Amino acid sequence: MKDTTRMAAALAAALSLSGQIASAQEATQSTQQAQQPGFFRQLGKSLKDAGGQMIGVKPTGAAAGQANNHQPIYAPVSGAGKLPGLFKSDNHRLAQQGRLEWPRVALTYLEWGTTLPCWTVEARIWTSATDSTTETFRTCADAALTETDDLGDTAELNSAALWKGRDTLMGVRVPAAKPNTGASRSTGPNPASQPFVVNVSRPSVSDKAVDVALRVAWVAAFIQTADLHPGASGMLTPFKDSRMWIAGFKPEGNRDR
Repeated sequence: MKDTTRMAAALAAALSLSGQIASAQEATQSTQQAQQPGFFRQLGKSLKDAGGQMIGVKPTGAAAGQANNHQPIYAPVSGAGKLPGLFKSDNHRLAQQGRLEWPRVALTYLEWGTTLPCWTVEARIWTSATDSTTETFRTCADAALTETDDLGDTAELNSAALWKGRDTLMGVRVPAAKPNTGASRSTGPNPASQPFVVNVSRPSVSDKAVDVALRVAWVAAFIQTADLHPGASGMLTPFKDSRMWIAGFKPEGNRDR
């Protein structure tokens, strides 16, 4: 009888201890989760460091900020200058779903290289299968991506958002039913099957090519803030817009030689 009582008491004590440990672990986990910034907080500091914006944080350190401030995201060289905001008036939901056809933009790198901070780009803008114009400009691979929010504050995409932007572009595939040039590239009017995945032997060049393309896509409003935030389900909306692509590199523009 005494043994049974002792066993019952020991079992009760063990259960009580387990419950206390579980409660402590839950409390610790809840505290950690509360302290960890969510997606929007991570992408949510204004340049005033207020922590309330939805876009991104300013690079830490005055030198980083000054460096980005001196890197132009779009410096026109020649042409009509139609690229900035080109896609802004589109129905972006339909664009995300790949249901819009025009305009289209083919990007050719005229002056490029891993040691070159700013590349010279030619954009051929197609408004139909037969009508196009070209413009030339410079874009810096490290230029800050900024946006003015509803409060009038300017905020900047942080590194996490930039990586999401890169991944978004790299993930674009032209549906098989849509006209495309397959693995080859041209200035249009049809894109390559993988618009932003270039076939080059030097990863440093391909990486920088995507960094430059991201800046161009941002200037043209091809990719927008909404494309970098998850929806109610916590998942990013698949981005299927293939109306912008990298057409290629001019060999004579190689500055790494």
